[in-house]
Amino acid sequence: MPQTFLITSATGAQGGATARELLYHGAKVHALVRDLSSPASKALQSLGVTLFEGTFFDLPAIKEALVGVTGVFLNTFPSFTDPDGEVQQARNIVTAAKEAKSVTTIVVSTVYKASERAEIAASKPNFPFLNYYLARKAGVEEVVKAAGFEHWTVLRPDWLDYNYLAPGCVIHFPEYQSEHVLTVSYDPSFKKSHLDPYDVGKFAAAALLEPQRYDRLILELSGELLTFEEIAERLSRASGVRVTVRFRTEEETRELVESNKIPVIELQIWEREVKFENDRKALDKYGIQLGTLEEYLKREKGRLLETLGVSPK
Repeated sequence: MPQTFLITSATGAQGGATARELLYHGAKVHALVRDLSSPASKALQSLGVTLFEGTFFDLPAIKEALVGVTGVFLNTFPSFTDPDGEVQQARNIVTAAKEAKSVTTIVVSTVYKASERAEIAASKPNFPFLNYYLARKAGVEEVVKAAGFEHWTVLRPDWLDYNYLAPGCVIHFPEYQSEHVLTVSYDPSFKKSHLDPYDVGKFAAAALLEPQRYDRLILELSGELLTFEEIAERLSRASGVRVTVRFRTEEETRELVESNKIPVIELQIWEREVKFENDRKALDKYGIQLGTLEEYLKREKGRLLETLGVSPK
């Protein structure tokens, strides 16, 4: 009899990819979704996913979705209005999963080097946004690890390719949609690690289906390294629209930090100061082929054109 898994944030890129991978391998999938009538929900339902309407704070819906489930994929959502909101999402899922008795495995997706970066950010007063964000991702991990499940796995994806698509791109690149310019505070030589969100789904599904192999692993998911000129080239090639890069001066960057107009600019400054080795080869032993940015943009060409305000030819 096939196993049944619960996917949270199922209409998102990571959750949706996990659901599709599990279905491909013959598993049954339950999905907790906010709106049963949304196009993303209906798309999952058409594939055979059983939908349950509710949020991370809807305990009755969570409990109903967990009936008969042996494994859970957890992908929490940041809350910038409730300091305890994101960690409470994890607590609610974990508590309900423990009460269900049938759940033996939980796989959580957070962010690259979550606890290590959270510790560093806490000691640097000039990174308040990152301190807040990373501390909560690290907190989610601790909830999962301390819950006492038979098997757990932590996935830590690096920069995800969907950051070049609407709506998320606007917080990182304000001029990108209107002017087709990636304005950044990186050095021209800086290489940014990229990861296809579908690859998170591949690893999540593998960890749910083979929990012994992935038991108590913390996997740093990072992929190809690209300069922003290389990124712009790929965006241009995929869309047929000329996308360029502009590198901010130090004065421009300083003014943005002081005005707090773009809080996520802290990430760009951080990555110039705090460096971690990109060890994508450590993932090779799992036999999961990682995608490239070019492949992702080709697959998501419709959304890319929409992001850039261009009609498909």
